[in-house]
Amino acid sequence: MALSQPVPVDPSGTTDRSAAESARPDSQFEAAYNMASLSVGGATLGPELQKVMREQLLEGFEQDPDFQALELEFPGVTFAVVDAVLPVAVRQTDQNTPALIERLAKLYAAEMTADEIAVATEWFSSPAFSRISATMESNMDLSKIIRNSIADAESQVSSEDLDTIQNDSVAQSVSKMELADRAVLMRFSGTPAYAKLEALKSRSREIETLWTNENNPDHDAEMENIAIKALEEYTGLDLSE
Repeated sequence: MALSQPVPVDPSGTTDRSAAESARPDSQFEAAYNMASLSVGGATLGPELQKVMREQLLEGFEQDPDFQALELEFPGVTFAVVDAVLPVAVRQTDQNTPALIERLAKLYAAEMTADEIAVATEWFSSPAFSRISATMESNMDLSKIIRNSIADAESQVSSEDLDTIQNDSVAQSVSKMELADRAVLMRFSGTPAYAKLEALKSRSREIETLWTNENNPDHDAEMENIAIKALEEYTGLDLSE
């Protein structure tokens, strides 16, 4: 899941642009790519989000009637399957993330000025953003998406689903943010860079939604094979048919 910049409770103030302006990248696209990469937390899923994914995958499988029946007959099978598929899901997401970053970078390079990209990059590379992102990731509720995907592998994620996940995460995280980090965020929220990102949010969200729903038959087949192998090894059942 890609994270846009957190939304401040009460935007106000300005930020110091001197550092950003003194180190402008030569290429607009390269600068936008770097900013987009920082904004989504890089090309690899962070530990907080991986932890949330594991917990909510377990909950999703535990609520599935088929797995409930399997768990009664083979206690521990749910953990075995989740522990088998999660590393594959993380690796596949990491492999796909550069494509998302590139698409966002094209949008930002076309629509943002060099100054706006520099200021946004300063924010996304700050320790405050890293801490806020980690807090938000720990409060991500992916349960609806996970339940839907378990019930129907062809299920789609909507832009509204992604908005709900982010907004709920912000609501759960605000009280846990350090005051100093909130102050940095508030200063950034008063900049033209923040205003431009807000204006582009519907377009960036559309990019994220399309990316999330993209079909990859090879990845789907790999995930299915890993899950079946884990089930067969744990239960001794033959699931080849």
